[in-house]
Parts: sequence; structure tokens; C-alpha cells
Amino acid sequence: MKAGSLFSVLLSGVLLVVACGQPAPPPEQPEVPGVPVDIYAEAPLLRVAYVGHDHHSAVYVSALRGDRMKELYGIYLVPLRERELFALIENNVKVAEIELIQASGGGSVVPAGLAAGEYDLGFGGVAAFVSSSDAGTGVKIVSPLHAEGDMLVVAADNEAVSDWPSFIQWVRNSSEPVVVGYKNPTAVAMVIFQAALTAEGIQYSQGTPSPGALVVMMNMQGEENLNPGLASGTIDAYVSNNPWCALAEYNGEGKCVAPLSTLPPGTYRNHPCCAIAASLDARENKAAEIAAALRLFAAATDYINTYPDDAAAAVAEWLGNPVEVELASMATSVYDMSASDPWNQGMLLMIEDMKSRNLFAGPLAGLSGTEAMDFVSDLSLLPEGLR
Repeated sequence: MKAGSLFSVLLSGVLLVVACGQPAPPPEQPEVPGVPVDIYAEAPLLRVAYVGHDHHSAVYVSALRGDRMKELYGIYLVPLRERELFALIENNVKVAEIELIQASGGGSVVPAGLAAGEYDLGFGGVAAFVSSSDAGTGVKIVSPLHAEGDMLVVAADNEAVSDWPSFIQWVRNSSEPVVVGYKNPTAVAMVIFQAALTAEGIQYSQGTPSPGALVVMMNMQGEENLNPGLASGTIDAYVSNNPWCALAEYNGEGKCVAPLSTLPPGTYRNHPCCAIAASLDARENKAAEIAAALRLFAAATDYINTYPDDAAAAVAEWLGNPVEVELASMATSVYDMSASDPWNQGMLLMIEDMKSRNLFAGPLAGLSGTEAMDFVSDLSLLPEGLR
């Protein structure tokens, strides 16, 4: 996708991209009608962390579309405390209580919270989870979640840039280093962008200019600071996940000029972006509850793909964004919880790329292939049809 509004892309029908994911199978045993459910019955608590963006849409759809999920899948949430605590019902039985916790500071804080015992299950970026595993925290990915949805954004009035080739030309011709923002050091978008700069032979530095550097990477300390930084001129461009990119266009602050999955060297085409991970303690002591939660989120993912307009409305309601923004933003993403061959290949390519740039100081520096995947993931609790 070249420059141009995400909203014009939406009008051309690319919204159908949302439906690319592998549908999750409905539960084998539907709920028995007419039998009351005791939503206040005692049940184990599962603390689930998420970040406030639409790559984690399965959380919001589960929370806000309980009635529809009850009807369609027989697994659903009932609110016990608004937006925070829910009863997880499956086949007319309360199997767990789900506490939803929004992690402040972005997806990179989720692995730290899992390692510290603050959460049992967490939604976050695959690069951050992989780095956490390498650090010996015991955190492992337990499910794929989402692919793509990361963009390169420049200021709305930047007439020199309309796509990746013109961005590179602009960087080479600039009299000063181009400042590119990112949300945190383990963001998937930053990993992909730096690989692309290396492939183009563009030297970059971190934080401050260095001799020969044409790009300065600036940590904006959270995705909520990207659009204000672009509007104020603190940064010239940024790389991030949606919906911040769609919001930039909606507010007239920026324009999306390239999906990061299309950048050279081609390693990250259809790249995994977000996943669901669990702590070692939770995997050992709350395995049944994690498995039930994964069945819930798989059903919510199927709902996103089957009813994209209503899913976007639910996501917009939870995040407080205009529906138009979520329709455009979610159209750049693939929601899919299946551990498919492309997902496994994408994970391995990311691990190899991170290893080649010396981003691992632990065991991953010496692991490849199946050994590396076994070290960072445990997919045994996924529904069988998604493994």
C-alpha cells in the first residue's frame, strides 16, 4: 500500500483483509438451554493483561459481545465488575473468573508483569515475549493472535514521501538526519524497520546523531506519544502498530506511507505481531483456566473475522476511538490464532533476524529451528484444531 489514506483503501474493499484469519471452531458441546448459570460461584481467577490498541481486539469483543458469543459459541463472558472482572461461562458452567488489566506503558511491560507474577496471561508483541524468554523469565507464548498491522507514518504535510522508495530517497537527500520515533525498544515495528534500514544500507543511531547516521531512532516512551510528537515536529516520522496510524490520518496529523510487512528484505511479510503468553507459574497451576481462556479468545477471533463491522464497533467502544478509525485500522490486520506453518516460519525468521543483530544475550543466541520455538512457546493449551 502506497501513500494515501487508509480510509480510501477501506472504500476500495481492503476491509476484507480482516477476514483472512483461520476461523476458530465453535465448542463441540453447546450450552444446555434453560439451565441457570451461577455467575457468582467460586472459580479460579485468571489475571489477563492487555494493551489499549486494536491488535488485542479479541479481549474487547469477548468483554462487550457476551450475548452474541453465548448464542454463537457457547463460551462467553458475563460482567461482574464493569470492564474489569468477568465470569467465564462455558457449556453452562462458570469455569473461571477473568480479571482484565490494561498494562500501562505498552506491550513491552506485559512480559515484565508476567515474570513478576502480576498477571497470569498477557497480550503483547512477539518480539517482547521472545526477548523475555531469552532473559530466563519462564514466560512463553501460548497462542498466536495477530499478524501485520504495523505502519510507517510521516507528517501529513510531507509532500516528498508517498511510499517506501520515496521515503528512502528523502532520507538520503535530507540535509539533517531524519528522526523516526518508535514506542519502545522491543516493539515489533522497530525490529522490522531497523532490518529494512540495514537492507537499504542506511546507517542509523539511537537517540542522538552519530557520524554517518542518516536516521536517528527516538524512543517516544509509549505509543500515545507518537502522534503528538509528529504534530509538534519532535519526530519526522514514526513506525508503530495501528490504530495510532489510522488516528494520525483521521486527525490530519500524519499519513501512512507503507505497511512494514512490505519493506525489504522481505523477512517480515505477513509477520506475526502480537501473541498471547503466560507465566511459568500460571502454565503449571492454572492450565485448565488458560485453556478455557484461549477457547474464549479463539471464538472472539472468529467473531472478528465473521462480523468485522460489529467487531470494529465493539473495539471502538472499548478504546474510545471513532468507528471509522477502527474500520480502517483493523483492515490492515490479520486476526488468526492458528499455529500455522506461515506463523511458525514467521516466528523463526524473526528470531533469526534478532539473533543476527545480537539482540539476544541468553540461550536464544545459540538456538535455531525447533529448539528455538520450543524455548519461546508452549502451544499445548491451544484448542486442538488451532495447533
